[in-house]
Amino acid sequence: MGTSAARTGQPASIRIAVRVGRVLGATLYVTTALFGALFTSWSSMLVVAPLLGALVGGAVALVRPDFAKDAASRRTVVHAAVAGVLALPFATGLPALGGLGSVVVLLLLVVGSLTVDDWLAAGEPGPRVGHPAELRPVLGVLPTAELVSAWLRTEDLLRSARDRSRVAELRELLLDELARRDPEGVARWLAAGGRSPVPHVRTDRDLTGP
Repeated sequence: MGTSAARTGQPASIRIAVRVGRVLGATLYVTTALFGALFTSWSSMLVVAPLLGALVGGAVALVRPDFAKDAASRRTVVHAAVAGVLALPFATGLPALGGLGSVVVLLLLVVGSLTVDDWLAAGEPGPRVGHPAELRPVLGVLPTAELVSAWLRTEDLLRSARDRSRVAELRELLLDELARRDPEGVARWLAAGGRSPVPHVRTDRDLTGP
């Protein structure tokens, strides 16, 4: 189906670890910044902190020129701006925490090493996806196991592809083809939450063709 450009999907355990790491890192950063705000002057919070946020957000926007049209890029710019605003109270909060400040820094370094590769990969221009109409006849002759693998690979493509709308259309075609071959299995899969078709859709027989 022309998915050779797709990246190999990450194991579920790594994806979960990255998500947990992001939540933990954000919680540590925001909590420390809120604590540090108690020791930061109001003038700094009202003037310096917003300026830092604008500078950081603007710098990220310069390297993400598509942020005005791309929702994921806009989120990245907003998150960067918020991190910039909180940078000043965060820096103030670390010494105020005493020995705990070193622990916070250590935890953030560990969490950062876990998530930075995934963040950078998400920020890189991803592969182009062929027009779904061109892929439709190819899907009909692929083995069911390959369709299932393709569905799993599109999870990464949704984050990295240059045209996410085409990936969404491709997933719709994959879902339609899987439903044509095993409607009961797809119904069970969707009822279970639609995370992975592997336990539900049968791959031991292929009903290809129109």
